[in-house]
Amino acid sequence: MKSSIITKKYYKDGKLLTGFTLIELMVVIAIITVLSGIILFSVTQYINKGKDSNLAGNLVVLIPAGEVFYNGNNNSYQNFCTSDVVNNAFSQMPGGTIYYCVEDTINSFQAWAACAREFTDNAKAYCVDSRGVKGSINNNLCNSNITQCP
Repeated sequence: MKSSIITKKYYKDGKLLTGFTLIELMVVIAIITVLSGIILFSVTQYINKGKDSNLAGNLVVLIPAGEVFYNGNNNSYQNFCTSDVVNNAFSQMPGGTIYYCVEDTINSFQAWAACAREFTDNAKAYCVDSRGVKGSINNNLCNSNITQCP
């Protein structure tokens, strides 16, 4: 019988024993554990990038929706942030998203801004406003006082 590369043969009390040693099994388990950790980290990053794309897409939709609202609301953004289109956009964002939509009450509702905190970088948020500005901002600026993206 040929000797196998994978299994080792041992003799004990005249009987042939084949199999892996405990050390070999522990090494294989350790390698599988390390590879699983790497894959899990990568998959989590891809999921978070997908969530960021989702929230950015839902926020960008608000720019043209805001213009339609403004034109049909006597040139005012009053109640835009509580409108169905904004509520629908926010409801489609991933769970755990922290977001804000704020109307500029100081300037007679002539502006609005919306932002949501990103998943891949906790220090960043995505922002859109009534001027059509969109992009990443510092997370500290995404709060209930934002009326335009920097």
